[in-house]
This record gives sequence, structure tokens and C-alpha cells, in this order.
Amino acid sequence: MWKTILRRLLMMIPQIIILSIIAFFVAKMMPGDPFTGMIDPSIDPAVIEKLRIEAGYYDPIPEQYLRWVGNILQGDFGQSILFKQPVLDVIMQRLNNTIWLSLLTMILTYAIALPLGMIAGRYQNSLADKVITVYNFLTFSTPIFVFAILMLWLFGFTLGWFPTRGSIGSGVEGIAAIFSRIHHMILPAITMAILSTTVTIQYLRTGIIDAKGQDYVRTARAKGVPEKVVYNRHIFRNSILPIASFLGYELTGLIGGSIFIENIFTYPGIGQLFFNSISSRDYSVILALLLIFGMATLLGTLLSDIIMSIVDPRIRVK
Repeated sequence: MWKTILRRLLMMIPQIIILSIIAFFVAKMMPGDPFTGMIDPSIDPAVIEKLRIEAGYYDPIPEQYLRWVGNILQGDFGQSILFKQPVLDVIMQRLNNTIWLSLLTMILTYAIALPLGMIAGRYQNSLADKVITVYNFLTFSTPIFVFAILMLWLFGFTLGWFPTRGSIGSGVEGIAAIFSRIHHMILPAITMAILSTTVTIQYLRTGIIDAKGQDYVRTARAKGVPEKVVYNRHIFRNSILPIASFLGYELTGLIGGSIFIENIFTYPGIGQLFFNSISSRDYSVILALLLIFGMATLLGTLLSDIIMSIVDPRIRVK
């Protein structure tokens, strides 16, 4: 197992190099520059032009890329024009919020999707199955920003059950700070979780329906195995395999896909940071985040393979 993991990590090196090239050129193709609009308009344009030259803005693109990679290998991701801080410090201040939000979202996603998928598959074509199918259709077809704004308006502004911005209340410390963070995460996490259940429910429902007709299930029933045991030990265990294979992808997808949610709920994570950096042409932060999102996807692929091999010993990571 460890040799396989090491081999897969080594295979990621050329993928990361290609990813860095794509991320760099995509960022450079964006219109404008980080100096436009970020400095007092009364400053002499010649001063701004001097800053561009000092930053190497007019250097050949390959030279800029090699300089950027060389700095990264030394742990230097550059300086944020917007925040006037090292890029790594800016990201680390927000990364923790996004990770915890993604973990809570994933827990809520499976807490909702697994029971609904089991009910829909076990009681195929029943009223419950039809209701869950309608729910699946609505969550699949509803745009995330529309649903997020609705949830924010209803539970944040109208009912006042949850905070509408930030990641922690002002002036709280100790245990109160932990509960405040959870309180701030619940509404955006539930919003993302509801819209993330579609695939899991559908895969589980289909898997259970297929498994019900398999020979090993008929054999278990013929031997007099209780129906509850048949579903929990035989049908559900085999139906969960496709879902387990997507676990790594889903976690990294939530981290990268929190841009809309964090902006709508004004939640200070890397999703909101990415959006603000694009708006201000903060290239150093944009490049670092693109690289992080890409590496997270690669690691998610490896994580899914490892989880799959643990869940089903017959499968080995190749």
C-alpha cells in the first residue's frame, strides 16, 4: 500500500508542473493588472509605471514563470497587493475556515443523503421514493446562488436563527468561541449539503435496486436471514462502494466549490478570498489558490483510491 501511495505521489510531479503552467498563463491572460485602481488615483501615473517595472510586469512570460516557480520552491508565494501581506499568510488565515466548513458540509451531506437513498432504493416506486425523486430533481436543478440567497433571507434575516456574515462573533473567547464558529457555519453548510446530496442519493438508490436482484441476496433470504440484516449487511454494504470511491473527490470539490457560498454568506474562507483576488487582479494570490485547488484535486484522486481499497479489499490501487 505504501509503495503504491509513493508511486502515485511521484506521478503527481509532472501533473503539478503542467498545472502550474496552466494556472500561470490563465492568470496572466486576465485583463488589467494589480496596480490599476489599487493605488490613490492622485498618484502620478509614472510612479505606477515604475512599480510595474519593479515588479517585473513587463518581463518575458517564461522568465516571469520561472521566477515564480523558483520563489515557490523557496516557500515564497509572493506579496499580496490587496492585503499588503505575504500570500501564504493571507491564505492560511482563511484556509482553516474553509476546511471546517467543508468537513461540516460533508457530514451533513451524508447524514441527509444516505437515509434518503436507502429509503428510495428499498421502497422503489413507493410514495416515499417519488417524494425523494422530486427532492432530487429540485436540488439538482436549483442554482446554488438562488438557493443560498433564499436560505440567507429566510433563516438569517427574516427568522434571525443564524448569523448572516463572518465566521465568529466579536469578543467571544474559549468554549463560547467554538460554539460561535459552529453557529456561523451551520447555515452555509446546510445550504451546500442540501444541494450536494443529489449524486449520493441517486447512486445509492440505483445500487440498492440492482443489489436486490443479485443471487447472493436471494440466497440470504432463502436461508431465512432477517430482512434487516439482508439490507444492512448485504445490500447496503455493496451499494455503498461507488459512493466511497467519490469521497475524496467530494471533499476537495467542496473546498474548491465554496466560492459562491462564502461570498453570499460573507464567510471569510479561501473561496471568498479567491473571488476578491480576481476582482482586484491580485495575481500572486490567484496563482497560489489555483495551484492549491489543483493539488487538492490530485490528492482527492489519491484519497478516493485509498478509501476504495479499504472499503473493498478485492480492489487494489494500481
